[in-house]
Parts: sequence; C-alpha cells; structure tokens
Amino acid sequence: MKRIEIIISRALDEEFLERISANDLNHFTAVTPVIGQGYSDPKLGDEVWPQTNKLYIFYADEQQVIKLKKIVMKLREEFPSEGLSAFESEASCLGECE
Repeated sequence: MKRIEIIISRALDEEFLERISANDLNHFTAVTPVIGQGYSDPKLGDEVWPQTNKLYIFYADEQQVIKLKKIVMKLREEFPSEGLSAFESEASCLGECE
C-alpha cells in the first residue's frame, strides 16, 4: 500500500475532483486551507497572496497509484502555471484496516 499526498492549487480543485471521481478514486482525506510556497506563486491566504492550496491524502494500491499519477501528469500538462505537487511513500496499516 502507498500513501499519496497531493498538494494542489484551489484553482484546480474542481477539475481534480471530477477526474478522481471518474476514476473511482473516492476514498481520500482532504485538508484545507493549506498555505505555503513551492515552485509557483505563494499560496498564503493573506492580503498579498490570497490564494490557498488543498491537500489530498490517499492510501492506494498499485492500480490506484497508476491512475493518480496519470491524473497528476495530465493536470500538470494542461495547467503548467498552477501549483501541483505529489508525493508517494510506503504505508502500512496499524491494526485492522480495509
């Protein structure tokens, strides 16, 4: 199992939600607002940099990871100036998990 973290500009949120829904990737945790600065404009939620990001966390099997990677790569291609970062790490379940 993998843990996938996707930090995405709120400007891309609706598009991202449509794509994960279309790919039956409906089990996730979302955290908002998320502020910070990466390689795009800062998203600090203040008067100077009013935009914010959203963090999605998925626990996914290999097939779901492949789908998520395709969605992220396509969004990066279509919206190169919007902030979008994705990270993959190993995950294991504590106790009983589905």
